[in-house]
Amino acid sequence: MQTLNHQSATIDATKNSTSSMTYRTCAASAVDEALYLWRKLASRIDNKSVTADPGWIECWIESYGDLVPHRFLIAEFDNVVRGIALVTDGVDRKNGPFSVRSIHLGTAGEPQIGSVCVEYNRLLSEPEYETQFVEGVSVFLTNDTSWEMLCLDGLSETDLQVWLPQFPNAAIRSRDCKYFDFHEARKGGGDLLSHLGKSTRSNIRRRLKKYGTLETEWATSLTQADEIFADLVRLHQARWNNVDEPGAFANDRFLEFQQRLLIRLFSEQKVVLFRVRHESETVGCLMLLVDQNRMLDYLSGFAPFDKKPSIGLMTHYLCMEEGLKRNFAAYDFLVGDKQHKNNLSTHCNQLCWLTFNRPSLKNKTIQTLTKVKRLFKAAKPLP
Repeated sequence: MQTLNHQSATIDATKNSTSSMTYRTCAASAVDEALYLWRKLASRIDNKSVTADPGWIECWIESYGDLVPHRFLIAEFDNVVRGIALVTDGVDRKNGPFSVRSIHLGTAGEPQIGSVCVEYNRLLSEPEYETQFVEGVSVFLTNDTSWEMLCLDGLSETDLQVWLPQFPNAAIRSRDCKYFDFHEARKGGGDLLSHLGKSTRSNIRRRLKKYGTLETEWATSLTQADEIFADLVRLHQARWNNVDEPGAFANDRFLEFQQRLLIRLFSEQKVVLFRVRHESETVGCLMLLVDQNRMLDYLSGFAPFDKKPSIGLMTHYLCMEEGLKRNFAAYDFLVGDKQHKNNLSTHCNQLCWLTFNRPSLKNKTIQTLTKVKRLFKAAKPLP
């Protein structure tokens, strides 16, 4: 185990508190010990968040750690770790046409091409210390003068609330995150179709009749999961290559991250691999993350829609039927505008991206130029 390289500081983060936590940074060179502390805390509080899972963090570091500068911020009280955060520096980040030094919390900061696109990003902390931990992290980050832009990526609207008092002038970008609520379906007798719109119900019934037999597989072994993942990659890449796009798995880091994630989290039942076959041909594959007993639609691969009409819709529907039987809480489609998300969802969350620009001449110049550009566009007469 490596020696912990750190700087310690006592931060009186909670104004009304008579006590304070001690914070220390752990360099990337001491990742083994940092991950040991992360695992210990995650186990003690029975963490259910996939993006705060030590396996997720470890896979990200193995795949992106040599590219993205990072360190850990550890909070202790009574000599016990109460919270731990991964702090990363952004790579190739821009604010408009200008390069900017950004700082991120969680598995973020990597270039957009090949990014894991973290959603439902969460800190790891004991619930009773969460507010104090967030306040302490905010003070610690504010005292770090190396960055120009602070980014909190992919937080749920609920998790964002505790951060807002710390950065009251931050810009917030919210995006719809649609999901199907399995609890309501069970209350209604367990019939999934009856909770969908009339046209969607009609389309699903028509496709089921036309396809005849659709064979489904829910991976129960790592070997089976590996096979389904290989099919998913093949289908995904073929689909994008057909429109002269590289596809997500053309990026080696992204592919390695997913492969490592599958090995780490499948045995813990935090990753689901699902496959649909038609006439002995694989036509749809899904890789879903399990977060707080919610199924998150993370990766997919489908046969060409011109050959297998609505196969994406059908693959998700059949996977949802299995998720309903297996007592999951919800089927979450994450962000993104896709028709099947509208058709198969019953509810909507908000995922949020917070951006705080440190006051500086550079940032003021960028803001001024942005305002001028908007005014110019607004004043430009329509053709």
